[in-house]
Amino acid sequence: MSQVEKISLFSVLQGFLCLVLCFFLITSCSKRSSESEKDDLDNGLPVTNLSGKELSYIHCQSCHIYTEPSLIDKVTWEKNVLIKMGHFMGIYIDTLRDDLIEGGKAGELIRAAGVFPEEPSISLQDWQKIVDYYVSEAPETLPEQERPERKISPLKGFKVKVPDFRTDPPMTTYIKMDTEKKVVYVGDAKGDISSLTLLDPSFNILNTVYMPTPPSGVHRIGDSLCITMMGRVWPTDNPSGQLIKAFRPPNDDRYRHFVRLVDELQRPVHSAFGDLTDNGLDDVLVCEYGNYTGSLSWYENKGDRYQKHVLLKQPGAIKAYITDMDGDGKNDIIALMAQGDEALWIFYNLGSGKFRPDRVLRFSPSYGSVYFELVDFNKDGHPDILYCNGDNGDYYPVLKDYHGIRIFENDGKNQFEEVFFFPMDGVYKASAVDFDKDGDLDIFAIAFYPDFMVHPRESILYLENTGKYNYTVRGLEKEIPGRWITFDIGDLDGDGDMDILLGSYTGFTTFVDTTGTMDEKLRAGNSLLYLENTLK
Repeated sequence: MSQVEKISLFSVLQGFLCLVLCFFLITSCSKRSSESEKDDLDNGLPVTNLSGKELSYIHCQSCHIYTEPSLIDKVTWEKNVLIKMGHFMGIYIDTLRDDLIEGGKAGELIRAAGVFPEEPSISLQDWQKIVDYYVSEAPETLPEQERPERKISPLKGFKVKVPDFRTDPPMTTYIKMDTEKKVVYVGDAKGDISSLTLLDPSFNILNTVYMPTPPSGVHRIGDSLCITMMGRVWPTDNPSGQLIKAFRPPNDDRYRHFVRLVDELQRPVHSAFGDLTDNGLDDVLVCEYGNYTGSLSWYENKGDRYQKHVLLKQPGAIKAYITDMDGDGKNDIIALMAQGDEALWIFYNLGSGKFRPDRVLRFSPSYGSVYFELVDFNKDGHPDILYCNGDNGDYYPVLKDYHGIRIFENDGKNQFEEVFFFPMDGVYKASAVDFDKDGDLDIFAIAFYPDFMVHPRESILYLENTGKYNYTVRGLEKEIPGRWITFDIGDLDGDGDMDILLGSYTGFTTFVDTTGTMDEKLRAGNSLLYLENTLK
């Protein structure tokens, strides 16, 4: 072979090898590029063949009962709820994970609880299927509440009075009428100078106790007061809540001395007192509502200190009672949980500080569970449940046709069945009392998120019992400005019938009102409203 032929053959082989090498590099790069694109798209997690609906049943029931698309309107799903759901599954398309977490001790608690995962639990493609499913199936708007032949008759049998006592703006967090001591307790939230004001039955100021955070409960023991301070009113995981005891010096009507009983509570919104260990000492049951974290806990009275026992390690504890639910002579616990996994629980007292949990009712997280009472409606000796769902503060308020008052009858074995529903936009509290002394239970209710633009009078309603869960609906003849958040019932004037005292909170107000005039109107309103019972 000549030298020329050798060079020619070498050139061909060299070219061929170059082609092979280039092909290998191109396919290799293409493969890596494809894998990189898949990683970017799916966060490295496998994509399933399941539909959005199927995926929603798997992932959306991991924390709470399944929520049908029809329970929330399309815009709220897309712009609020689904974004928040994504955060709980490690999907941070719109924000950074750290931006969702409070600073300080609150942030430590959120991170320790794993509320916002560092890594996603679902691929982006599968997550998008869930989003598309809810957005496509959700209604444009929710249906209006069914009000068959609802007519609001004038409120009779009550004299409407507006007490002179007022804070500016009204930010009432708590009201209680102590009819034995003839004292009214009014809690107010004003940043770092919150207060508990004591009024006489004519609403003259007896004493104002200033405190660092708003009061959410008062329990009197003799002449001393156990005061629950919630920390911040706004949603927070900061453990700045406390339970304190206030004392009065001898021959002094003012509370000047304080002892801290329990601290580092996460936004405690309610406390109940009772003996859970049969040792003659009152223990304390605390609803630490929190925000992303919290708990329902009881504090065992050790005489010189309180020892914490957690019943449920989750946020949303909002109302609880210490009472014997099964007739065995021991005090049990019944509590309402909101904020996600909304449910009613009974904790049966097994003795020796042990409790058996039983979830007796469960609600969708869109319900807005906010309050309940134990009431024997059918007079069979077993406590039934009067329940309210009307909270609307997690996102821009949306009127929901399933907001309202419900009655669940007890079958005698603490199994409950819904027997009555009264639609009421944004209802926040309802109590059953025989106001007119005719032998049956009437219902008084308030709404913190009513339809102010169309049904403003429905922020205060009185349901007069006419038998077999039938009621005549009554309301104030004219609207009195206020955003009613709480009330208490008691015989304040000592005439033998039950009066009603309401409190208004206008610290933050958001309504379906783009003009802002409603906010101004309510802030200029009154702190208290007194309905003096004149039914004889």
